[in-house]
Amino acid sequence: MNCNVRLAQIKTMAPLLLTLWTFFAVMINLGLPCEGWAEIYVRIHLDGAKEFTNRPSGSGWMFHMTESGFEPVMRFSEHGKPRSLDAIIVEIAEKYQIDGDLVKAIIKTESNYNHLAVSHKGAQGLMQLMPATARRLNVKRPFDPRENIIGGVKYIKGLMASYGDLGTALAAYNAGPNTVRKYAGIPPYRETINYVKKVIRHYNMFKSNPELKVAGSLPAQDNN
Repeated sequence: MNCNVRLAQIKTMAPLLLTLWTFFAVMINLGLPCEGWAEIYVRIHLDGAKEFTNRPSGSGWMFHMTESGFEPVMRFSEHGKPRSLDAIIVEIAEKYQIDGDLVKAIIKTESNYNHLAVSHKGAQGLMQLMPATARRLNVKRPFDPRENIIGGVKYIKGLMASYGDLGTALAAYNAGPNTVRKYAGIPPYRETINYVKKVIRHYNMFKSNPELKVAGSLPAQDNN
């Protein structure tokens, strides 16, 4: 039996999820195969209606539920709208005790807020984590905005603790700790030097204007 479930658009989420989990419970109790049932995705239409599926195709889909099926990755405001990227950054920055304006500046510089960005070197997501770095930080879904930001925040916070200097930490974020160690500071690479200057410029921009929001937001929906 095929468990590809594409549900009708709805205005509220709770009744649908209850029905969905009931359906899966029945499938399991009957001993019927149910491939991929734990991976639930959502996309939001212009009228605010939410559509769920366990086999996304086409554009606009974002991962919604963890494999346990009980912890939603994406949360919505009281009005049923997805939370902004700013709100996600503030929440994570507060949790990990790091300046949210710095996080915004790094994201601006690294990906320009494109959560699907991939560099020519293979860095992925909003904070452009290299696959090996993402694995060390336990980031399993580098294109999931919230998971990517958490990984990036942990990484830059660790670098700042190691070097005690923002410029050197940013250089290590860009060129790698081994390169910074080799040159005992910011390496003489034009790319890295410009990167550090750009992040600090964006950081000062956000700092000087507390009301400034990140440019745009995630397409159609924001993950949390």
